Amino acid sequence: MVDLATPELSGAQLIGVPEMAELGGITASTLRAYISRGNSEVPQPQALVGGRDQWARAVADDWVEARQRSHEGVRATMSAGDRDQLSRGAAEVRDHFAADFHGTLWGRPDVRKRWILRARNEDSVREIADALAWNVASSLDRVLPTHLLDHTVENAVLHDFAEAIDLNREVQARPKKSAKAKDWLHLWVSRPVAGMLAWFIRHHPESAHYSIGEITRESHTRWDIPAKGTLSTLRQYVITEGNLSVGDAESFFALLTPPEKND
Repeated sequence: MVDLATPELSGAQLIGVPEMAELGGITASTLRAYISRGNSEVPQPQALVGGRDQWARAVADDWVEARQRSHEGVRATMSAGDRDQLSRGAAEVRDHFAADFHGTLWGRPDVRKRWILRARNEDSVREIADALAWNVASSLDRVLPTHLLDHTVENAVLHDFAEAIDLNREVQARPKKSAKAKDWLHLWVSRPVAGMLAWFIRHHPESAHYSIGEITRESHTRWDIPAKGTLSTLRQYVITEGNLSVGDAESFFALLTPPEKND
């Protein structure tokens, strides 16, 4: 640190705590707290003017850029700027359910009358809690839109299949013949993708049913993989990597398996 008499740094090149804090998008008191705690992200002052810390503007600009690229900066960029310091998407979810809950608790006369003291009891509260929980469960598509999730899951599974096939080139090198289930036992699905597919099956079974049908058709079109091989692989991985129960997996995939043809 240097003092004001140092010729290398003129007053025009220096800024104090208020200006430094403003550039960083925080209050001066917050910056002082960072400094007192020895926060390593805050650069050391380059000068002391009248007993006050001063930074070179170039150093301040570098600090601001680093803050913008940090987790804190990314969070601030996508912040809703409201009381709960939520991201914009999370604030939208909160606002939706806040309005929904208010409509249930106050907008419905049959529920509003429960606020009367003599009507307040455990059974009454449980009924209202169940009604609010139903509102959440029936609004999953607002939290994670199904029309975006299904396409994402399909592409993720097909990407994993493509990697598996690329790493097993000896299968591709075999003479073209009618594929058998054992020929495709090398297919796999990564743990995150299997977990997402299992979640999809649990929460949106109809959409998951359609998406797996699309995966099965696309796998056959691209790589001539039989439907039985694709379904067997997906069933295996949602159980072992996605923690879907064996019973649920068997029941769900039974509805996807093509019926046996009678001779």
